[in-house]
Amino acid sequence: MTEQLMTLLQQHKAQIADTLLATPVAQHIRAISNEERHAILLAGLDALIGMLQQSPALLEQTVTRMAQGQMRDGIERADALELLDAQRDAIYRAIGQLSLSPGEILETTRALEDLTHQSARAIIDTYHQDIIERLREASATQERLREAIQELSNPIIPLYNGVLVVPLVGRVDSARAQALTEALLEAIAREQAEMVLLDITGVAVVDTNVANHLMQTARAASLLGSQVVLVGISAEVAQTLVQLGLDLGRLVTLSNLQSGIEHALAQQGLAITAQP
Repeated sequence: MTEQLMTLLQQHKAQIADTLLATPVAQHIRAISNEERHAILLAGLDALIGMLQQSPALLEQTVTRMAQGQMRDGIERADALELLDAQRDAIYRAIGQLSLSPGEILETTRALEDLTHQSARAIIDTYHQDIIERLREASATQERLREAIQELSNPIIPLYNGVLVVPLVGRVDSARAQALTEALLEAIAREQAEMVLLDITGVAVVDTNVANHLMQTARAASLLGSQVVLVGISAEVAQTLVQLGLDLGRLVTLSNLQSGIEHALAQQGLAITAQP
């Protein structure tokens, strides 16, 4: 069924290439001159002739590789499909100028439509798969960025044997509190920490929700045998806690990180002394 179309392309490919070159979509082909574009169009028609001689399985691979090549060359999907449609129209014009019998016309147009349809499907599938891959890469990059931000927003610093410092800066919401609790429990188990200094000096607003989050973190740490000491409570935060009637329970609170470090060392029978 493809012999008639092959013969037509072999005999009239220069004319078909001329017709294609006159279409607006041909200008989207990356080339330094129309002569180079014409040569590219002729090469494409030669490839088309070769494809008509291939087995169905090999043809499927060929149209896919051609679509991938167009994508690598920076041709947009819409332009690739428009160029394919223009190629079909140019071939139809060549068919119309020949004296063919109805049977020959039917055979030629059927072969052309089958090949065009297969090529269009390959273009759509290839570009669609590329979009999916780029979305996956973007999603993976976003996930890595989220993890990096999470690590930066909840830093856990080993200060001394059995002592961790967690400086918090900014807003503490439910999602961040949950991430903090999970990371802290892992650090406590890994470092065998007996005490955690939770520094909220950089937390601008301490309300009921923030206080509850801190209490939940402290209770979770106590289940692993670690004591949480809340440091960095300013006069304003202390006044807010009183006004809200919040009870921090047995949670030890200290005014600043220095007091917290001294407290942690004292629990181990150590102290910071000035050198003579």
